Amino acid sequence: MLLTSAESNAHPIDISSLGDLKRHLGDLDVSPEEVERLSDSFLHVTIRVEGVDSRAAAIMKSTLETLGGAIAMNRGARDFTEPRTTVILSGSRRTLQLLAARLRGQPYGLDTVSHDIAGCITAGNRTISWGARTLDLARKTCVMGILNCTPDSFYPGSRSATVAEAMTSAREMIAAGVDIVDVGGESTRPGSDPVPEDEEIRRVVPVVQALRSESDVIISVDTRRRETAERCLDAGADIINDISGLRDGDELARLVARRKVPIVLMHMRGTPKTMQESPYYRSTMSEVIRELRQSIAAALAAGVAPEMMIVDPGIGFGKRRQDNLRIIRELASLKSLGLPILVGLSRKGFIGEILEQPVDKRLVGTVTANTLAILNGADIIRVHDVADAVEMVKIIDSVRRVGA
Repeated sequence: MLLTSAESNAHPIDISSLGDLKRHLGDLDVSPEEVERLSDSFLHVTIRVEGVDSRAAAIMKSTLETLGGAIAMNRGARDFTEPRTTVILSGSRRTLQLLAARLRGQPYGLDTVSHDIAGCITAGNRTISWGARTLDLARKTCVMGILNCTPDSFYPGSRSATVAEAMTSAREMIAAGVDIVDVGGESTRPGSDPVPEDEEIRRVVPVVQALRSESDVIISVDTRRRETAERCLDAGADIINDISGLRDGDELARLVARRKVPIVLMHMRGTPKTMQESPYYRSTMSEVIRELRQSIAAALAAGVAPEMMIVDPGIGFGKRRQDNLRIIRELASLKSLGLPILVGLSRKGFIGEILEQPVDKRLVGTVTANTLAILNGADIIRVHDVADAVEMVKIIDSVRRVGA
């Protein structure tokens, strides 16, 4: 009797992680040993490596092709008319692990390349613990609620002019299930001027004090300044969220290292005043990642532990619409840094441009963009509309846990 299409029921399936593979093969009663063996064939990775010595690229090519992987490079690197090249590698996780092992200790910078390839394959840190606090980002996606103690933030619905107004908003976030409340005293909308530090302190410290006296919720402070950060940590804050990515000096980094608290390192070119003056990228994610590595290096040099760092690609900060969309689409590339990923895109201008809607009509666009960001690797989303975000996250995390 011939097999019919109804009986074969052929259809594609999505296997993008070892967990996916285990779930699908578990349906077939495949042994754990066989799952491990088959992971080499089922799980593939593609990695971009820049600035590679052409001699090193030739060694990588011969080694990877022997292992059954694929490699692409600049035409000039093949005949050594170009001294350096970008290479794109593709193969199973196991194949690229073997490649990394075989490149270790070899010349022309291949030892560094070996380490970087291995780092792209590993999952990286997904749990942050400090003091009595823990953020288990492997268990759930976290929602960070925006609490603006400013008169001029770009979304009027988020502004709190007094401590009482701020506390009303914070209580609503907590009731809705927020994981982190992010308190800020300086608007960083495009074209905004900096706020004097004493004014920033006057706006945020009383709110942090009031919030801490009433709730055990995790409090983040959105600031670039050491004095503001220190005063807020003394008042009970838990995390520092630095939009400058430590480009304003090492004082803030040294404070974070001394206090042993997490810090969010965000990507931005220029300042809020200048960042939207003709921003330009040739390769958006490559450039964002390269510049975030500089922020990470500055934090490490100041003594900040890697497990205390979170990265944010800075959607809307010195980016064009196509850059913001590219970041969302290719967010998984940030996993190469081995750190948790925060995304803040709530009600931003690129959403308004696409939908042709004012800021107060961008909720659906925000929820949709955040959904894509989470599916592409975001661990924390920073939002104005906490209740809607919490519901969205519960659905997404529930779908991803099915069969886990």
